[in-house]
Amino acid sequence: MSFEQLVESQIAEAMAAGAFDGLPGAGQPLPSRESERLAGNQWLGFKVLQNGGMLPEWLSLGREIEKDFERLQELDEQHAALCDAAVDARNFAGYASALCDLLCRYEACACELRKKQDRFNAHAPGWRSQRPCIWVEYHVDRLRARAGRAAEAGGGPVSAVSATASDETLLS
Repeated sequence: MSFEQLVESQIAEAMAAGAFDGLPGAGQPLPSRESERLAGNQWLGFKVLQNGGMLPEWLSLGREIEKDFERLQELDEQHAALCDAAVDARNFAGYASALCDLLCRYEACACELRKKQDRFNAHAPGWRSQRPCIWVEYHVDRLRARAGRAAEAGGGPVSAVSATASDETLLS
């Protein structure tokens, strides 16, 4: 009897005895991980490295990028909430400094994210594994426009939004 036949017979006996009944996920496909899909034909090698606690730089960087995206979304939500608060209070001047600070933190986080995305794409094994990069200027302008609308609705000078934000960006 070969090794494979021995293993198959033991598995068949265990199945007949009900050893595999009621296991979580029974009948469901194995969960797919993003890193395995991105690794393509080399997924098994990457899985072995991952189990050993060693991932290629581009896969580790992918995890960092996801966390940075979440942080960027949090900053965007905070900015939107602060703009809404400025409009509700009809006191944009009282919120202008905090909005400017938040905009600067958003821009710094977005620039760092873009650098990581560029590094990720340079080390990814193929173009299918690469990720689209964030357009920092577009998103910063979007936040500035939101603050400008809040300034108009909140009774503040619209020019203060872009002037203060650009001054603090130059200082950092």
